[in-house]
Amino acid sequence: MIEEMKKQMHFIVLFVLVAVLSGLKAHGETGPTEIHKRMETAIQIEQKAQKKGDAWAKEKENILAEIHDLKDRQKWLDFQRKRYKAYIEKEKGVLQGLKRKKKEFEKIQMDLEPYLDEVLGRLETFVKSDLQFLREERGKRLAFLKDSLNDYRVGLSEKLRRVLEALQVEAKYGRGIEKKEGVLRINGETIEVNLLRVGRLALFYETLDHGKVGVLYRDSGKWKTLPHEYEREINRAMEMAQRKRAIELLDLPIGSWKDIK
Repeated sequence: MIEEMKKQMHFIVLFVLVAVLSGLKAHGETGPTEIHKRMETAIQIEQKAQKKGDAWAKEKENILAEIHDLKDRQKWLDFQRKRYKAYIEKEKGVLQGLKRKKKEFEKIQMDLEPYLDEVLGRLETFVKSDLQFLREERGKRLAFLKDSLNDYRVGLSEKLRRVLEALQVEAKYGRGIEKKEGVLRINGETIEVNLLRVGRLALFYETLDHGKVGVLYRDSGKWKTLPHEYEREINRAMEMAQRKRAIELLDLPIGSWKDIK
């Protein structure tokens, strides 16, 4: 393209020279000075034409470079458009999954709240029928739990957490043994004793002077004095609860106490 433009410029210059010489010949102007002047004019025209040709060539080069850059950009945009299309499709799938989970959560929420009330009712019944120990502590826990379930300001997740925590505490009572001091009212007499809880199977007492031991009857909720033969076993169990003695098998009246005299 550039070579063609140069050929056209040379053709224009030759045309001008021919026209100048023809004009001189036609008017009889054949003087050296006039010819030189006309030649300079022709040369200036050629130089201007050359500059324009160079400028056009440079402009053409810039335009071609810009076209090349636009093509590359178009390829990049096509690639990005395909990628974002895939992203959008994937996000649509994620959105559908979230909608399904939302519906499932709403259903769980509708079922969970009344179920927690049902669990609380079962727990209250269980505590009433269970071995009577830590009455005040367990009663306060149940009352707090009931207030929590009836409080609209407490979120469902927090209500669930509190119910599970109460169940865990009650389950923990069934493992291990515990010794603590207490005061009992037996046969109209107030006595300071050491209490021994064996899981939730049995609750024993031992007077501070180690003179008497007894067991709590689950059905009646009354304390029954045990024969002296159990004093040593109960004392050993209390030492185990305090980790003063290694764990060993003991002969304790656990289970049915109807035959105890």
